Amino acid sequence: MSEFKSQTVEDSTNLTLQFSGTIDEDVEFPVVEAGKYQTITLDLKGIKAINSVGIREWLNWIRPLAEKSKFVLENCPKAMVFQFNMVEGFLPPNSKVASFYVPFYSESADQEENVLFNVGKEVTADGGNISIKYDAKAAQLGGVDDMEMDVTEGKYFQFLKRTT
Repeated sequence: MSEFKSQTVEDSTNLTLQFSGTIDEDVEFPVVEAGKYQTITLDLKGIKAINSVGIREWLNWIRPLAEKSKFVLENCPKAMVFQFNMVEGFLPPNSKVASFYVPFYSESADQEENVLFNVGKEVTADGGNISIKYDAKAAQLGGVDDMEMDVTEGKYFQFLKRTT
């Protein structure tokens, strides 16, 4: 049984959904009336994992909504970023990723930190060119001064070239 949970905050034109847990074969996405909201914001910070059946469920849920509403995705964990890059249509055409986590690792301290990157601040995508404005060594993440990005930048940030 999935540990997926959803919380809803709405006003007359916008809907915010906070998701947590696992997106898998047991996921029950909230029922949202297509076209009721101009913008649907998904706060994905609490998502722990997604499997192949969960990907299918996500696509079946988001596609009809994305035809009539804009999507903004916030606090996207690594598991979701991987899907943005690998699965065609996982990020709907009329969507924007506002923020996402990037894993950093220190070999000397054997410590991992997930750092929130805000699009337009720590990372920008202009005309297909991705610019990272973040120096992990200067930030001394978690009190460790040798943290390095634990992803291949060219692959991990690829989805930014496709979002608005």
